[in-house]
Amino acid sequence: MPNQLKASLPIVCSAVILSALLLITPPALYAQEIEFGRYGTYTITLENISMGDLEFDGPIVAGGGIYQVELIDAYVLSLLGVKYLDVGVQIIGDGELLLNGNLENSGDPEKSIPFTLRSAYANRAQNNISDAVFIPVSGTNTGNARFPILARQQQPPGPPPPPPTEAFNQSEVDETAYLYLYGEINVGYVNAGNYIGTITITVEYE
Repeated sequence: MPNQLKASLPIVCSAVILSALLLITPPALYAQEIEFGRYGTYTITLENISMGDLEFDGPIVAGGGIYQVELIDAYVLSLLGVKYLDVGVQIIGDGELLLNGNLENSGDPEKSIPFTLRSAYANRAQNNISDAVFIPVSGTNTGNARFPILARQQQPPGPPPPPPTEAFNQSEVDETAYLYLYGEINVGYVNAGNYIGTITITVEYE
């Protein structure tokens, strides 16, 4: 009977505001503040809707070749922020999954599995893959995108928003966009076991 494998990628979420960089791991929530003067703040909140990790369902066997997670089964994160502001998103995935996550296994064809990252976003206020816009991902498994939290319906960006005042209530102008993570692995004749990689997401207002 072929040796069976498990392949998974923990999702690490980051919010970069000004010079601050903080990391969290799912399923926690994260809200980071941007100072806009004396009164009030704007925040970004990333939430892992898909609990756990991005996993390739089995059975996965040594020498099995390509296994995919399609967009319809993608790992989903929500991005809550001010609807008329743009965000910059960077997604970086490991190029290989390593046996037991051990970095010493990198490049070992018997203890590593190549991983190809794919990603998309939706910003029409619904978690709906039919609204998904694909994010270009380079050969180094890095994807970058800039988009408004809420799509502008082909209208040009408006003027910069005024700083929040003491009476400002961000919940009145908040909206949610969605990120989708998926991809494929190419399983060669590797040792049986648990293969792990990481996807890191960085988000900032732009």
